[in-house]
Amino acid sequence: MPKSVSTYVYFIGISGLIFVLHILGRRVMSTDLWTWIMVQSYALNVLLGLGLIAVAKGLLARQSSYVGWVFIGLSGVKFVLFFVFIWPQIRQDGITSQGEFASFFIPYLSCLFMELRFLSKRLNAL
Repeated sequence: MPKSVSTYVYFIGISGLIFVLHILGRRVMSTDLWTWIMVQSYALNVLLGLGLIAVAKGLLARQSSYVGWVFIGLSGVKFVLFFVFIWPQIRQDGITSQGEFASFFIPYLSCLFMELRFLSKRLNAL
C-alpha cells in the first residue's frame, strides 16, 4: 500500500477504533449507544482531518510555511461547523450532559492529536 494511502487508512482506522471504544464506554455507563450528535461529530472531525492531511501533503511539497495557516483555518472551520450543526442540538434541552460533552470532545481531541502527530512527523522530516 502506498504511503499516501496508508496515512488515510491509519487515520480512518484509529478514528473507527476510538468510535467503537466510545460506544463500548457508553454501553458500560448505560447511556444511549448512538446519538446523532456523536455521529455528526465523528463525521465532521474525521472528514476535516482527512482534508487537512490532503491539503498539508500538497502544501508540504511546495510551500511548507502555509501548513500552519491551513491547520488554524481548518480548526476554525471545525468550530464554526460545531456551532452551526452540533451546538443547537446540545442546547435544545437547556442542559449539557456529560454524554453530550463527550460526544463532541472525544472525536475532536482524538482527531486533533492525530492531525498534530501527522503534521509534526511531516514537518520534522523536512
